[in-house]
Amino acid sequence: LGVLNLHAVDLGTAAARSWTARDLAPERVAEAIEWFRERTPQRAGVGPWFGAAAGGDLVMVQVESLQGFVIGLEVGGREVTPFLNRWRREALWFSNLSDQTAHGRSSDSELATQVSLLPGPGGAAAFRFAGNDFTGLAEVLGERGYHTLSAVPYDGTFWNRRVTHPAYGFDRSLFVDDFATGENVGWGLSDRDFLGQAAALLGGLPAPYAAYLLTLSLHHPFDGFPPRLKELDVGAWEGTPFGNFLHTMHFFDESLASFVAALDEGGQAGRTVLAVWGDHDAGFEWRPEIAEAMGVKRDAVGWYLSQEVPLFIRVPGVEGLVGERTAAAGHVDVAPTLLALLGIDPAPHPFVGRNLLGEPGPGPVLGEYGCWRTDGLVFLQGDGSLAGGRCLELSTLAAVPAARCAEGFATARRTEEVSALVLEHDLQQRIHEALGSAETARP
Repeated sequence: LGVLNLHAVDLGTAAARSWTARDLAPERVAEAIEWFRERTPQRAGVGPWFGAAAGGDLVMVQVESLQGFVIGLEVGGREVTPFLNRWRREALWFSNLSDQTAHGRSSDSELATQVSLLPGPGGAAAFRFAGNDFTGLAEVLGERGYHTLSAVPYDGTFWNRRVTHPAYGFDRSLFVDDFATGENVGWGLSDRDFLGQAAALLGGLPAPYAAYLLTLSLHHPFDGFPPRLKELDVGAWEGTPFGNFLHTMHFFDESLASFVAALDEGGQAGRTVLAVWGDHDAGFEWRPEIAEAMGVKRDAVGWYLSQEVPLFIRVPGVEGLVGERTAAAGHVDVAPTLLALLGIDPAPHPFVGRNLLGEPGPGPVLGEYGCWRTDGLVFLQGDGSLAGGRCLELSTLAAVPAARCAEGFATARRTEEVSALVLEHDLQQRIHEALGSAETARP
């Protein structure tokens, strides 16, 4: 559609919604409250890692188009992401995080990670639900004395961020005019310049603080990565969108390494939880050579699994919080997991996501187009019914009887319904009040 047309469609949808919204029957609200109450154990602050970083600062970096397959990938004898490869051993690495975005792409990742709700289909949630009274990660931290900041080196009207970021609870939001001019890559300020300026900014913030940084990077369709910044030999991919993507990921990885080094030099790294994740898949055409480069078969299940994005969480000074975690996870799990690490119980908050370091259970974890996976099964959507989809055993990718997916299918559909209900009728704050304010927190 193009950026301007997409924004116009979403604004029209938001206007139509304001005319057609109806009051919700009390019993529907009660059912939603009960659903969140029943799922309390999955998001609760329990287990040995609850409060492991209590009182610490938090820095979140959302990376444009970072897909999981680049972690560990080598081209021309060089690692694409050497810094993140090292973090596979030095930080927590959630290697099976489903892309849970929809039409809103990057803005959907913001909604899912910051307020732990699924964006759903039918236009970008950043326009449709910008007026909602959310209870998000930043708001929860702000109520406990955190200074909260979001930053993206682009126009704040894009994806309606001047409206949504305060709605998610951020006290202060920075956009392109708040940064010094520097080297441009793609749409704007390069990751190196953006993260470098962000590191200096964070050094002046009072503790504790929570910062949410969104990189711009080179964006789909990945045209024109600057030749002067190319360090990889991508061979036959040179000059193609996929080759430019690999150059972009390598450049980001170097920029992130410099950012973390700056935090170390400023004395902040020892008290800062640092979370890094990909916002969504890169959107490549599903050709045989692309599938081969990603290490998957060029079929429907290969495509779906290839769209996963990585999540890294570095918790300084805590022995044991390192290494790969292969459990099925999603963007909505970010907020409850980070709050629990900081010693704040996510249980009273109506988050669809789970505390991945507590007792999250096996899923299912919803992904794109109504597909979902658990630790043992993957379900590919067909006509919207259980029988019309494909149920596969994850370890072999062999088809199994639909009955094996029946429980997961029902749970996934109900999760979608409840999340949509909360967004459509602005219920998050209301449900939070109903769940009660009793929380357990470690000093």
